[in-house]
Amino acid sequence: MDAPYFTVVIATYNYGRFLRAALDSVLAQSCQDFELIVVDGASTDGTVELLQEYAPRLAWWVSEPDRGQSDAFNKGFARGRGRYFVWLNADDILLPGTLAAAKASLADDQYPWASGDFVRTDAALNVISCFRGPRKQPAWLRRADAPITVCGPSSFFSAELYREAGGFSTDLRYAMDVDLWLKFMARGHYPRRFTHYCWAFRMHEQSKTADQFSAYVNPRAKEIQAEVTALYARLGYRLSPWARLLSAAQKIADGSALGAWADTRTFRGKPAACIFPTA
Repeated sequence: MDAPYFTVVIATYNYGRFLRAALDSVLAQSCQDFELIVVDGASTDGTVELLQEYAPRLAWWVSEPDRGQSDAFNKGFARGRGRYFVWLNADDILLPGTLAAAKASLADDQYPWASGDFVRTDAALNVISCFRGPRKQPAWLRRADAPITVCGPSSFFSAELYREAGGFSTDLRYAMDVDLWLKFMARGHYPRRFTHYCWAFRMHEQSKTADQFSAYVNPRAKEIQAEVTALYARLGYRLSPWARLLSAAQKIADGSALGAWADTRTFRGKPAACIFPTA
């Protein structure tokens, strides 16, 4: 059997009320060149019964105790056969056309890493705000002290790059994605940007990383910031204020900042699944 282009891993723990929407958002993708893996941390809320229902369409799934989200993702990607990896949180969804847009951006394996855009939604998956990264990564953004412009499941990276970086650090609870991006950057790799809303980040009161920009104020904000600060120190990452300013200027110059503002006005309050590719 030929290897799929993508391996999509969903990690979940007692998020059964959201999981069906996450599964359906992947299985309904126009690009079907993927395998879907689900790693459950021994949920007790009906998740197992749901996974048994979907089992014929899953490449692999498991429900057993783990050491947290990072461990679950590593466990899933260890089973992955895809050329490129992406993960999805069980309370979020992939937006329509995402895998097709990512595959086109990766241009037949010419790039090890690509990243698109995302939207924040309320608990019912109605759009709160839209986010676009800079359309291009000029030389002054391809530096070790450049801003991180990649967000969660809007990022697609080669299996080789993931393994080279050593996967997710299991001692991190919140910043495991930032850690992975910085490890990629330390190896001289930066994402190829493409303009497509890939990921709907659902804001709800039980979300681990819903932040001050969402409809909810995260009571863990100080804990998250402390972990990020410690991670930066551990990896020796220091954000250049000039690079941050230039990145903001780039988003204004290339229209991505204005585009995100306009899309937020257009789509706010509408179901996230109405977001389609944007030129």
